[in-house]
Amino acid sequence: MDRYAFPREDTDIYRHIVESALDYAIFTTDLDGTVTTWSAGAKNLFGYSPHEMIGQNSAIIFSFDDQLAGVPLKERRVALRQGRADDNRWHVGKDGSMFWASGLMMPLRNDAGGVYGLMKVVRDRTQTLQQDETLRSSQERLQLILQSATDYAIFTLDQGGQIISWNTGACRIFGFEEQDIVGRDARILFLPEDREENALESEMKTAFERGRAENERFHLRKDGTTFWGSGLTMPLRAHRDRAGYLKVLRDDTERHFADEHQQVMMREISHRVKNSLMLVAGMLAMQARLAQQPEVGRALSDAEARVGTIAQVHDQLWRQPHIETVDLADFLSSLCQRLQQSASQHDVSVDVEPWVVDADRAIQIALLVNELVTNAFKHAYPDASGRVTVRARSTDDEILLEVADGGKGLPAEFSSFENDGKSLGMRVVRGLVQQLKAELEIEDQRPGARFLIRLPRNP
Repeated sequence: MDRYAFPREDTDIYRHIVESALDYAIFTTDLDGTVTTWSAGAKNLFGYSPHEMIGQNSAIIFSFDDQLAGVPLKERRVALRQGRADDNRWHVGKDGSMFWASGLMMPLRNDAGGVYGLMKVVRDRTQTLQQDETLRSSQERLQLILQSATDYAIFTLDQGGQIISWNTGACRIFGFEEQDIVGRDARILFLPEDREENALESEMKTAFERGRAENERFHLRKDGTTFWGSGLTMPLRAHRDRAGYLKVLRDDTERHFADEHQQVMMREISHRVKNSLMLVAGMLAMQARLAQQPEVGRALSDAEARVGTIAQVHDQLWRQPHIETVDLADFLSSLCQRLQQSASQHDVSVDVEPWVVDADRAIQIALLVNELVTNAFKHAYPDASGRVTVRARSTDDEILLEVADGGKGLPAEFSSFENDGKSLGMRVVRGLVQQLKAELEIEDQRPGARFLIRLPRNP
């Protein structure tokens, strides 16, 4: 960059400052408002050249309404009386277009302190005005939406849990008017036991860390009655800091009690199904004991074991909070415990990772494990005791379910092909594997055999 000598005269420096400020209109007038100087920035902003403006009254850059109202004169009087006059208004360019400008007028003083004119600095702020108008319009629309959402309680909290805004829906649902609740602690909306457990603090912490916190619980109305609220808490952020929290909540009491009633009915149905299945299992066991032919007795005992396994699934379903799903780790442990009790000479080891599956899938997996474990009892250790191991571990895409023993291995006539073999147990195993959309791998280890089932995590 070329370097030039700094001007020796102050007047040259000041002139260069004014002429370099191209984004600002800088001009001077006498005490009557006649323009005496006009900068390059003034030409850029208003469109008038210095030749066109010097000698003209500065009132021509004001709108017609402002001229009629005497705004230019009032502005000069304020600047002379108070030392400055701030100005934000519409101005008019040479081509008749209007723009929003922010200006400042100040008196000009000579060395003796006497006022001989006025200086004005103006900047185009139209874009800022439009942004402010857009923001204000958005805020007004948002406020209108919030006040119209009467089915939802929408309110905001500061970081300490104090309520700072309250919509019409919140008034309707909680019973508190805006003037009665704003500024109060939001914990008054929670049940005493939830306050003791710091429920609100937990919601805000989760919302801050995860971006949202879903919550369903009973809340308190102003009159002391309760309702089931289904809601969402989200953080409000100002720049990089927390500004507070937004909570959206609706009264879902009717749905909650309907769901509870349905849960009770489903548990009752499941319980009755379980009892019916146990009755069937008992009848099969009795028939097995009375059977004259050993093969018939064994077939009836196998059927009794399968029905008992299904009954156990239903028993576990109606005893847990959610009847649609089963924790397979707990369920397989109890299933294998029952199988071991029925064959006390054997030992069943269970190592299953926690894994929640739907009830229908749980029945199929339980029957599969039941078949493989009982087959191991009968064929791996026909004349002795032994151990059967049940393992399950998960990967990203599948669940690996393994049943293994340390017995005599697979018989010579055993076929791993799907359509071969006359064993009812293996036909049941392969049928269940197909229903589960799984893959079966059989390994003759000698000693022992290993059955590995690859179940898709999301069938």
